[in-house]
Amino acid sequence: MLSLKYRLVLNIKNIPGPTVRKKIVVIECDDYGGTRMPSAAVLEKLAADGVQVDRSRYNLLDTLEDKEDLAQLFETLHGVKDTNGSPAIMSPFVNVANPDFEKIAAADYQQYYYEPFTETLKKYGRHTDTMIVWKQGMDAGIFTPEFHGREHITVQPWMQKLQEGNQQLKRAFKEGFIAVGGIEGIPDEMQEFRPAFYFTSENQKDFLHQSIKEGVELFKVLFGYTPSSFMPSNSVFHPDFEKTVYETGIPFLVVAHKNATPDQDGNLGFTNFSFRQKIKKDQLNFYVRNCAFEPSDEKHTSIDTTLLQVSAAFRWKKPAIISTHRVNFVGGMSRQNREKGMKELLLLLKAIVKRWPDVSFMSTANMLKEVERSN
Repeated sequence: MLSLKYRLVLNIKNIPGPTVRKKIVVIECDDYGGTRMPSAAVLEKLAADGVQVDRSRYNLLDTLEDKEDLAQLFETLHGVKDTNGSPAIMSPFVNVANPDFEKIAAADYQQYYYEPFTETLKKYGRHTDTMIVWKQGMDAGIFTPEFHGREHITVQPWMQKLQEGNQQLKRAFKEGFIAVGGIEGIPDEMQEFRPAFYFTSENQKDFLHQSIKEGVELFKVLFGYTPSSFMPSNSVFHPDFEKTVYETGIPFLVVAHKNATPDQDGNLGFTNFSFRQKIKKDQLNFYVRNCAFEPSDEKHTSIDTTLLQVSAAFRWKKPAIISTHRVNFVGGMSRQNREKGMKELLLLLKAIVKRWPDVSFMSTANMLKEVERSN
């Protein structure tokens, strides 16, 4: 049973921000496109070689999506219809690029190179139809990409440690793996090199500004439009980058109520966004995800917590914006993981339409347009 305190906090968190008249459900899924664990064989090799790979669900279960992952996801989304007869929709937040390991190695780690994630799919041996299926989901309006950054990597400190010759990182590098933990001189906030916008000095900011610009341009090449929303990886971001995001044409930034903000020495503070969620013209606007769905998490026991979060959102006339991750819906490391994720997603969607028959499923972009119209 969830505590009374949790229920109270859940409702309080939904009070600030713009309201909508409709009951809207949005599913925002992070990490598509980006690499994590290349394969189960690589995981075994790294473990045998003593590389410190944290036994998190991401390292054990998350890998690049393939044709079958997407096909099963789309079948699940098509399986539930809202009050308008429209299927459920997922907005994948995409990392559009990954390191080009071959070029970086050829440059003896002295220069960083990246490649579009579509090239990474080929190198991973993903079925050639993977992007065809991806585009089918887009054409059907049930898979609507948004921006998660160029990479999901703290590039500059990672490259620095490679240049210094860290043997664990170099061993992992040979297998196309990055998220090694326990590296000496790396603060806890940056372990595994996952938060792309974590920095430890002012002179690292230019690279990050450029990564936003290049990432959005690549997004437009890959998908044919400017994203409506940007979710920085690991919810680490600094206000200095807001103008750059807005100038790319992205109107919204996804934030936490208290968003992690690094200072010039790499210390994390927090910027409070709870009462900055107001629709204002000619500037970057902010919104907070108010629901979570993580069936691959060992703490997940049922869909009840997510339903409670959806209920609180609707009570305060907010869209129910469900945060989730690719790890829940891929089977490259474990087919059982994918089967569980699809089963739980279907249960959640069916429970939502049963409890709220007037619900509308929307993409992130359409939800944001509805919020702007209502405010």
